[in-house]
Amino acid sequence: MQPASPTSTATTLPATAPQGLRDKLGVCQWFHFEDRDAVDRTLELSAELGLRHLRTGISWADYLRPGGKAWYDWQMARLRQSGLEVLLSVWHTPPSLAEAAACNAPPRRLRDFADFIDLVITDYGEAWHHLELWNEPNNRYKWDFPAFDPDWRKFGQMIGDAAYWAKQRGRSTVLGGMIPVDHHWLDLIGSYGVLPYVDVVGIHAFPGMWFPHHPNWEWHRDWTGWQDRLAYVSGHAGGRPVWVTETGIATWDLALGREAKYELQVQAMDDLVAAPGDRFYFYSLIDLDPAREAIEGFHVDENEYHMGLVKHDGYRKPAFARLKELLAASPQ
Repeated sequence: MQPASPTSTATTLPATAPQGLRDKLGVCQWFHFEDRDAVDRTLELSAELGLRHLRTGISWADYLRPGGKAWYDWQMARLRQSGLEVLLSVWHTPPSLAEAAACNAPPRRLRDFADFIDLVITDYGEAWHHLELWNEPNNRYKWDFPAFDPDWRKFGQMIGDAAYWAKQRGRSTVLGGMIPVDHHWLDLIGSYGVLPYVDVVGIHAFPGMWFPHHPNWEWHRDWTGWQDRLAYVSGHAGGRPVWVTETGIATWDLALGREAKYELQVQAMDDLVAAPGDRFYFYSLIDLDPAREAIEGFHVDENEYHMGLVKHDGYRKPAFARLKELLAASPQ
């Protein structure tokens, strides 16, 4: 039996419907290798929501697996047919090309990434609208800077080459969302000459995901609101827009050991409506399959399995209904 929606959750729209929410609010959904059912399910749920913006990705490592090209040929064709405006994040070094046999290690030849970006533009350019270069590059699970690149110089060269070539090919680029949000890191990347070829700076932030003595997704414990966070990084973005390419909150309550935070997820959605930013991607649309391993390990952080607007078994959480309501009230 599914839990009832919390009676305390606000579902009444404001007297004047917010304007432009179809362009402001998107969702993020990753797809595991050859999980075609997840792609179809995501597109069905996106249509049910009336969604315009979806963030997903291509794993460079998966592309080079046996069957990888066929998998992405199929996936990109489905995305192109959907009519969604896709932010496509490209990351994961193929272990065969990496300094170490790991997807978070730099490629031995840094320009290999730019070459792969060229292929993604050529083969799949009609399936997406904006290209996000890497994901959480100051998170060691996504880019192992302590072991291979302590000053991010390799990352700067790799991303700079890829961004330059994407710009030559007329495509819009987003610098992969940083977490923690650190203007010193952005200044460092800027010093390597990357920003002139980047159209948007991405950040990730998960307000409310503060769990003392447990793994957490928001490294700054003094959250003071979206306006302050966006202003903090905008001053170092060289006049470029700042997009929040991942944000959200888990519905899992660590203290209770069960799902309980439905109303907080709704509040997180409402907070985005009031936030001053141009684009927010809510992470995620569907909960992670409990039988899958997360990037940090199998159920190391239970929060990672409960970030979705829809449970893995199909139950639509109250925040799903809230987003559907908000988008329905927004102009087409």
